[in-house]
Amino acid sequence: MKLRNLKIWICMLFMGIFVVKMLISVAPAFLCLNSKTVHAAIMQLEQETKNEKEDPDKDAFKEKKSFDEDLYCFDFEHVHFTQEINRLHNLEKSLYQQVYHPVVPTPPPNA
Repeated sequence: MKLRNLKIWICMLFMGIFVVKMLISVAPAFLCLNSKTVHAAIMQLEQETKNEKEDPDKDAFKEKKSFDEDLYCFDFEHVHFTQEINRLHNLEKSLYQQVYHPVVPTPPPNA
């Protein structure tokens, strides 16, 4: 039973890592991040998880990417409800007016 629980735990760990990496790669589609920022985040994750077998001198020359290159400031405009109704009421007169079409009687079916 312990071996089975260990296998399930390891499987969930790897699936969690996979889901996090997929969310990071798809983040520009849902957030206002550009692909440069997300690419820098992925490269940062890869640098943190490197093996010790690689040359540490090469890592010293690599520069760290900054994530605040293109931060977007969200500014939501608060419009009062009465202003919105007045705006819609003023636009109501500019809508297309239906012209008069006389009713045409339908002919009787062939019997």
